Amino acid sequence: MPYKKLDFTINDYNLIQNKKDWEKVLKIISIEPKIALDLEGNSLYEYPGEVCLIQISVRGYDFLLDPLANFSFSELGELLSDPNILKIFHASEYDLKMLWNQYKWSVTNLFDTMWAGKLLGCKQLGLVSLLKTFLNVQHDKKFQKSNWKNRPLSHQQMSYAYRDSHYLIPLSEVLQKQLEEKGLWEEAQEIFNDFAKDIILEEVEQKTIQFYKTFRSKLLPEKNMKVLQELFFYRDDLGKSLHILPNKLISNKCLFNIAKKIPNTIDELNQIPGSSSIPHKVGKQELLKIIQKSKNTNETILLPKTDNDPKIKNYVTILMNWRKKKSITRNIDSDAILPKNKVFLLAIYAPKTFTELEKLNILGPVRLKMYGEEIIEIFKKANYFNEPQ
Repeated sequence: MPYKKLDFTINDYNLIQNKKDWEKVLKIISIEPKIALDLEGNSLYEYPGEVCLIQISVRGYDFLLDPLANFSFSELGELLSDPNILKIFHASEYDLKMLWNQYKWSVTNLFDTMWAGKLLGCKQLGLVSLLKTFLNVQHDKKFQKSNWKNRPLSHQQMSYAYRDSHYLIPLSEVLQKQLEEKGLWEEAQEIFNDFAKDIILEEVEQKTIQFYKTFRSKLLPEKNMKVLQELFFYRDDLGKSLHILPNKLISNKCLFNIAKKIPNTIDELNQIPGSSSIPHKVGKQELLKIIQKSKNTNETILLPKTDNDPKIKNYVTILMNWRKKKSITRNIDSDAILPKNKVFLLAIYAPKTFTELEKLNILGPVRLKMYGEEIIEIFKKANYFNEPQ
């Protein structure tokens, strides 16, 4: 049975808080070729934060899906992964991470209006600025920092929220037209798709990278580093389950001191500076169990390759300078040339030939064709000057 148009208000928000209404929404959005989305979370107020509102817009309709209303909407995850439906976000990094962390949903066929703006050379990349520039629409972000977990949501909050996704479809169409006119559309599609893939790392890898960022300047023997890493992972998991920032449970300094001393008893643990501030909910006995387990394991500590290597640091510097010059020449944002994570990966692997670079799959076919030979020349020159003459 087709949906009744009168079920929902046209061009105004429709709050969805039950399965019956969600099923009606599905009949509308599942046949649309384009869906605009935005999320509101509470990560400013609670660790690690959760999705508190999902704004979904299609032609003529705007829906506010309430994830806290205790009904299943798993079909949305299927739509997000459908390659035949274009999903439009603005500054999608936060949203994609939240969707993956909470629901394990990935997004295919992405259009990010902020990244489109970067590639077009826009200096002001916020949604308010892009809407004003390209659609002459006034929008404000005064409720952006609301605690979106609080219920009930006010009319003002909901009126603000739906407008975050309401204009994304027409905005994307204007941006796409300009990208096509400037011969940038294929490059933009590659950037969107790369970004959607790169943002989703395995959870252990995410933790490992965060561990590295937190303690990369600290030097300990490998045995102690293994203890530190396991304590770090435990603290992170506990923080998420208690909705408390991990550093508020045990400070980084205290965690480091524990790994440095490797206590075997509660008395030894209590003598370590900072241990007296460890709250009861952490469980000192549990800390000792983790220490013993990590001491007895034969597993090698997992750390990403570091930028402490002088050669890698030199490569990063040279690539970043090249990226900056290229962005000035093209009059676009540096990240639209190559994001920093790809610069770092190139510096780590330092390909010597175009074939090596191609096999690394760091660059997609569009940017490989655009920049591949230049990047190889950069490494050739860097290696020539680094080698003893």
